[in-house]
Amino acid sequence: MEQFPPSLIKQKESKKFVKMYNKTGYTLFSFEYLWRQKWAHEVEKAKAGLQATLIIRHPNNNKLYVNFDSEILTLIREAKCLSRIGIDIPESAKIVLLQEDKFKMYNTELHFVLREYDRIVNKIRPNTKSLLVPHLEDLEYKLRPGMVTLTWTSMNIDGYLHHVHQGLAKLEQLIININDIMENRIENNLKTLSKTVLVNLPQDAQTFTLDDFVEMQEVWIREESQKLKSKNQEVESAVEDLIQTICSYQLDQHVEPISAEEIQKLSKYYNWSMYQALLHATKYSLNQMKERICGRRNAPK
Repeated sequence: MEQFPPSLIKQKESKKFVKMYNKTGYTLFSFEYLWRQKWAHEVEKAKAGLQATLIIRHPNNNKLYVNFDSEILTLIREAKCLSRIGIDIPESAKIVLLQEDKFKMYNTELHFVLREYDRIVNKIRPNTKSLLVPHLEDLEYKLRPGMVTLTWTSMNIDGYLHHVHQGLAKLEQLIININDIMENRIENNLKTLSKTVLVNLPQDAQTFTLDDFVEMQEVWIREESQKLKSKNQEVESAVEDLIQTICSYQLDQHVEPISAEEIQKLSKYYNWSMYQALLHATKYSLNQMKERICGRRNAPK
C-alpha cells in the first residue's frame, strides 16, 4: 500500500481522511471477497450442469433439443477474465476451462445432428410415413444414449456422435431411394396412364365409314393396350421394389419390423391409384370422342 507523506498525516484533518480511506479499502476488500465466494459457489452449481444428459425431449412439442446449460459458457468467460488479471480461480473452474473447446465442439455437433434429424424426417412422404415408423424407431435407439446415459463429462461422446451420423446417413439414403422409386417409377407412370387417349381421333377433317372407324379404333386400342399393360407392369415392379427396399433395411434387434398389414395397405393404395388412372383415361377419351362427334359448344355456327 502507498505510504502517506509525514507532513500530510500531521495535518489537522488527516486522521479523518485516513479513517475514511481505510474504511473504503476494507469495504472494497470485503465486497471482492464476498463476490469471489459467491462466484465460486456458482461455479459448483454450473459445473453440476455438466452431469445433465446431452439431449432432452420437450414434453409439449415432443421435439429433441440439445441439453447444454448456457451458464457453463458464462462460467468459462468469467474464469478466463479473472485468470488474465491474476486472480486465482477454483480448481473446478480450471478443469472446466481446460475442456472449453471440447464442450463447444460437442454442443455444435449435437445441434447439427438434431437439425439433420429434422431435415431428413421432413423428407418422408405422407403415404410412406406409417411404413417408416420402425426405421424412425431404429434411429431413436441410436439417439437414446444421449437422452438417457451420456452426460457432458462422458468419455465416449465421439463414438456416440459417429454412430448417430451413420444412422442419419443410412436413413436419408433409404428415404432418397424410396422417393426416387415413388416419383420416377410409380407416379410418373400413373400420370402417363391417366393421360392416355384410348380412341384415335385424327385432327384433320377426314371422314370414315362406320366399319373403317371401328377397324381403325381396334388397331389403335391394341397398340395402346400394350402400352397400358407395359406401364402397369412397370408400376407393379416398382411397388415390389419399394416394399423390398423398405423391408431390407437392417433394424435394431429391439425394433419391431414393419407389419404385413402396412405392406398390404401400400399395395392396395397403388392398386386403387392404378384404377383411378385408368378411369381418368377412359373418361378423358370418351369426352374427347363426344366433343368430336357432337362438336364443341363454343364452335361458330
